[in-house]
Amino acid sequence: MNRTRRITLLATLLASSVALAPAAAALTTAGTAAAPTGGQCALQKSGGKSDSSARYTLTGSGFSGAGKVTVTSDTGQSRTVGVSKSGNFRAKNLPYGQYSATPGQGAAVKCTSPAKPGEKPAGETDKSKTPEEQYAAGRKAGFDQTKASCETKPKAPGLTAVDPNYEKGYNDGSAEALKAFCGTGTKPQDPNTSAAQIASVTAVATPISGSVKCDPPTKITFNGTITSTGPGQVIYRWTRSDGAIGQPEIVNFDAAGAKSVTDTWSRGPHTAGTVVDGWEKIEILKPNVLMKSNEAAFKLTCS
Repeated sequence: MNRTRRITLLATLLASSVALAPAAAALTTAGTAAAPTGGQCALQKSGGKSDSSARYTLTGSGFSGAGKVTVTSDTGQSRTVGVSKSGNFRAKNLPYGQYSATPGQGAAVKCTSPAKPGEKPAGETDKSKTPEEQYAAGRKAGFDQTKASCETKPKAPGLTAVDPNYEKGYNDGSAEALKAFCGTGTKPQDPNTSAAQIASVTAVATPISGSVKCDPPTKITFNGTITSTGPGQVIYRWTRSDGAIGQPEIVNFDAAGAKSVTDTWSRGPHTAGTVVDGWEKIEILKPNVLMKSNEAAFKLTCS
């Protein structure tokens, strides 16, 4: 090959290389998808008449450039769904669960889920309860939880958006338990330091049955008898069928014997023919912790 031909061929090859370089760069750019941006996803109920048949839809946004995402449940089940050009996706007809969405390139994104069917979010109180029932439920919770630890707990752990009646009841119940069991509020008292031990506790309602006037409200009286085996202090309270809890009361025994205690409950006003029923009972808080009487029941008809 003469020198003229070699120079011509070399020039041709160099020109081809220069022409191919931009094309190769274009192919490389076209073959690499843009990395997906940060996304978010949420599970929402979409159908089903009962908790067992409820179906859900998982929707996501912000997954631009992903092309596809893999949706995975906390039970290990997975499904791949397409992502729109705007970065959105939707996975339908899913069972309840905790889900994550993983784009083709990138880390898994944890999705949010509503409360589990049949369960209330932590701290949510029953909105169907009356203010009195909310207060009674809160008071019982405050009393029981504070008594168990003898620590002041102005709110139950984790409660959010608490009904104000429930919260007031909780605080009152907590204060009662502190006074009855916790002495200074930091150290529990021994519930059995007293020589008194309860042998029996009974209660009876008056009237028990029959026809009564309910407008103005009728009053039911409860008579209780607490029998102790020796001298000492006894703390008790009345509880009743609608969830209300009475203040702790103290009765002192100078010697073995029985003491009478009473409580009342007004019901009404009600129209004629209304049936009014319920019960009250005595709970011993000290020394025989949570020893209970019978339920002193009544069933009356308004005349």
